Amino acid sequence: MTLSEAVESYLTLKRSLGAVFSADARILHSFGRALGDVPIDTISCEACQSFCRGTGPPTRFWERKYHTLRGFFGYLLARGHLPASPLPEAGPHPRVPRSFQAHIYSRDELRRLFEATSILRTARSPQQPVIFRALLLVLYGAGLRPGEALRLRCCDVDLADQILAIWDTKFFKSRLVPVGTDLCKALDIYRTVRQQLPLSGEARSAFFCTRTGHAISLATLEDVFIRLREHAGIRRPATDRWQPRLHDLRHAFAVHRVIAWYREGADVQACLPLLATYLGHINLSGTQTYLSMTPELLGHASRRFERYASVDGEDTHD
Repeated sequence: MTLSEAVESYLTLKRSLGAVFSADARILHSFGRALGDVPIDTISCEACQSFCRGTGPPTRFWERKYHTLRGFFGYLLARGHLPASPLPEAGPHPRVPRSFQAHIYSRDELRRLFEATSILRTARSPQQPVIFRALLLVLYGAGLRPGEALRLRCCDVDLADQILAIWDTKFFKSRLVPVGTDLCKALDIYRTVRQQLPLSGEARSAFFCTRTGHAISLATLEDVFIRLREHAGIRRPATDRWQPRLHDLRHAFAVHRVIAWYREGADVQACLPLLATYLGHINLSGTQTYLSMTPELLGHASRRFERYASVDGEDTHD
């Protein structure tokens, strides 16, 4: 069996089981291009190490490639296509510190970002500012993943009951996402524009679309976002490796929701499972990764602790 045949067989199996597997597919195809279409029993440990480590400085992507290859070779071993895995058991060392921190947009940054959509207007596509403003508002206001928003169909958006239906998303789960009145108003404005654009699939047509009625691609959204972010002057210091991302809108939604609960005096620990369900996470650990400790969030948490400590102290003296 050649490497290309093995990769296609593995991807076919994974996708038949419902896995999206897009990132892993890119890694395996890249592995195939790097080694060529060689027989799988000629793949060496050195070739696997070289592919995982690449030529640049250490990155977390080393580990991602290693784990993808481990699953691939495990599949070949289980089916008797290989007598042993060529992948080194120790993995791609040295490990890279996980220093990445999401950018939590301030209210002012969000305002500037949404206002920047006005630069998208062209004579050919005068609807673009409304389209992308509504799309960004959904990403922040409903905490959706970019792919979830782009896959919304017209029939998934129920503005009367203020519900968005999210289908077959990450972890292969579907969920209903309630949205607030202000976001519904913005989406209603956009829907008026959407009804003037082609609806080739009628109610199943893409809700967020281009002027031709086709769904907006993630690559297009990413490109537009970078243009808007730069126009709005939202950036980290030039020395930082990462600039604010599109996905950070979801992080900002989660942090701002927790801050709002603190301000309302709510039991935040009791509310976190609700936030996890809303975001479509399978457990609380997935949600906790979204809660960057910003100065504002830290301040609210500290004040809450001080009140509890004060109450405990008073009880002790009674």
